Amino acid sequence: MVDRTNRLLIITHEHIGPRMAGPGIRAWEIARAVAHHGIEVILATPYPETVSLENPQIVGFSWEDPASLERWLRQADVIMATGPVLSRVLHCLGRPLPHPTIVDIYYVAEIEQLILAAQRGVSFPMLTDLLIEETLAYLRQGDLFVCATERQRDFWLGALWMSGRLNEDTVALNPEAWIALVPMGIPEDPPQWDGPVLKGVVPGIGPNDKVILWLGGLWEWTDTQTLLEALAHVFARRSDVRVVFGAAQHFDPQVVPPMSRAAQFVERCRAAGWLGRFVFFLGWIPYAQRGAYLLEADVGLSLHDHPLESRYAIRARSLDYLWASLPCVLSAGDILAEQLELCGLARLVGPGDARAVADTLLALLEDPPPRPVLTARTQSLREAWTWPRVVRPIVDFVRWPERAPDADRARGRIPALLTLRKENDLLRQENDSLRAHLEAIRRGRLVRLLNAIYGLWGRRYL
Repeated sequence: MVDRTNRLLIITHEHIGPRMAGPGIRAWEIARAVAHHGIEVILATPYPETVSLENPQIVGFSWEDPASLERWLRQADVIMATGPVLSRVLHCLGRPLPHPTIVDIYYVAEIEQLILAAQRGVSFPMLTDLLIEETLAYLRQGDLFVCATERQRDFWLGALWMSGRLNEDTVALNPEAWIALVPMGIPEDPPQWDGPVLKGVVPGIGPNDKVILWLGGLWEWTDTQTLLEALAHVFARRSDVRVVFGAAQHFDPQVVPPMSRAAQFVERCRAAGWLGRFVFFLGWIPYAQRGAYLLEADVGLSLHDHPLESRYAIRARSLDYLWASLPCVLSAGDILAEQLELCGLARLVGPGDARAVADTLLALLEDPPPRPVLTARTQSLREAWTWPRVVRPIVDFVRWPERAPDADRARGRIPALLTLRKENDLLRQENDSLRAHLEAIRRGRLVRLLNAIYGLWGRRYL
């Protein structure tokens, strides 16, 4: 039975289909879980690779065509999107939304953007200003905010204060209700295994080999240097170990740009002669099939080395290890890793400690804890984090939506931000055009000749 009283529109920027990354997985699973509670859900994506006319209904739109998004907004009573996606919606439409709005802030995307810029050596003085403007826009649009951990809630309470949302109208709100906890969840049904998918199937992986599974991709905050050093120790001591990566990069570079650390890691593995012998990249494991890979693996692995990213991270792949009761080795630093350690599923290592990573992996391969024992130890945690349970704050809000006490004032400040962003975008485009023009001049024959002449005196013409 579907409750037709209020309809929820979830907007994502990610692919919804056979292959999905973390934000797409979250949007899809929340849509399904909210629909499970009898609420009609529309899931809008620029990449609708799965067609569904049922509940949830998967629909497409284009960022270049605001009318394609307006169509679904007109059908919705409540809107939900991650913060950066919501800001993009506001800029696309050029106005705030009148709908009661849920802002999903389950990860701090702005920290990731700063890390990406730093790793690539990008010098863009306006980047921080643009990220702040983007954050202010979605914080002023929201009526309910949902995050994944208590640590995140404290971070976002500070952000709401600086955005003007913690004021005389909202100070009486219960922070636990205003910023509700909706962690990444896991499916209610256990993973299924219908036959080998790795051992004796992938060329180079024998039926009796031991498989270390890194289910996700490699990002700029992945501790690839420690990983390389640890694997060298492991391969030197055991010849039957195979390390399988679900992917090196995101499958769509238009959604997530290529990561330099991933490319460097693959090249180092190739230079060491590991590719196809000890180390394997699968491309991208289809979401519906990941359970078979998790059940066939012997150990899960995930290493990260940026303390700020780790402090607020919630890693979907670690939850997959929990779902399958797969013993795993994780970097210390994030709350989920600590919880998985407490229930005996994960063993934590410090960032940069390659010897500890290698020794821990080898110990788990030599004397693995029985899966039934881990399943029993993690049962209460898995039950608490099933998707239909974790989405209850969203379900309650959709059934009884209410705009924040300061909604009119907060939304009224959004147009100025949108105008400022347009001006910044124009300035950036003009700056890029001037840089390209200057570079073309520098490559010209006359300027190259003058630079050569000036170089005789240790100077440069242009």
